[in-house]
Amino acid sequence: MASYGKTAYPELEAGRGSQAGFATLLIALLLTILSLYGMETYVKANGENRMAKREAQSRQALYRAESGVEWAKGQLVNNPDFREGVLDSAGGFVTVTAAPSEGGYWVTSVAQAGMAQRKIGVLLQNESGHWRILRYQELHQ
Repeated sequence: MASYGKTAYPELEAGRGSQAGFATLLIALLLTILSLYGMETYVKANGENRMAKREAQSRQALYRAESGVEWAKGQLVNNPDFREGVLDSAGGFVTVTAAPSEGGYWVTSVAQAGMAQRKIGVLLQNESGHWRILRYQELHQ
């Protein structure tokens, strides 16, 4: 006759229940710790990824704003009465204004890339057909 769930040695079976419970608890604790470690690593990596993305967008916005200044230089060479315009660049628009100032032009260029917006102001002076930058500054709202 087969006996189910019982061993031939009842003295060994008496201590097994508490050991099995301890092993289960230890495994559950280990899995919890590893899961928390994995979540922490994911949160850190995701945060760094977002910061890198914001930094890249900020640089793109700055480069677009600078391209707006270059575009304004070309517009002012062809038309000294140029005062404002919008440059349609890949992925966004750059708004440019130019105002006569101190023997040259004060050019303001505002560009956006994603969530980042950069605004620069440049004082330009035309000397013998070449534009000279007298002042360059980033403007903050």
